[in-house]
Amino acid sequence: MKPINKLMLMLLLCLTTAVSFSQVGKPEVFAQYPETINISKSQLSQALTVAEGATVTLNFSSDLIITGRVVANVQKFDNLQSMVIKSESFANALFHLSKVTNKDNSISYVGRILSEDALDGYEIKNEASGIYQLKKIQLETIYQPCTQQ
Repeated sequence: MKPINKLMLMLLLCLTTAVSFSQVGKPEVFAQYPETINISKSQLSQALTVAEGATVTLNFSSDLIITGRVVANVQKFDNLQSMVIKSESFANALFHLSKVTNKDNSISYVGRILSEDALDGYEIKNEASGIYQLKKIQLETIYQPCTQQ
């Protein structure tokens, strides 16, 4: 066989292998947890007091407990504080939480629990009644697929 043919065969084999690995499905790491979990403002407020580098445990429900290291906790603006917790559990999920001080001095919280190795996650939602909830989301609704045609 000519050397160029061997090279083409190896390249074709590598590309075939890469395509088969890229199509391996991701798990739903939150499948066993409820669609909606009520959380309190005090839980969110207390989480934001943990210093960067510290380990924190957040008990959102009797089932959903997130333990991880605070990788960032910054206040860039007077009205915005954000933190990120990396949890070894849940496929190395990141919990991002932000506290926003509105113009009327009311406080609202936003955030998500996501892992790039999972199909699902949670998003913090503020219901009309003022109750905060973690609502399950599918990452395919957040991440836009990159397709070339």
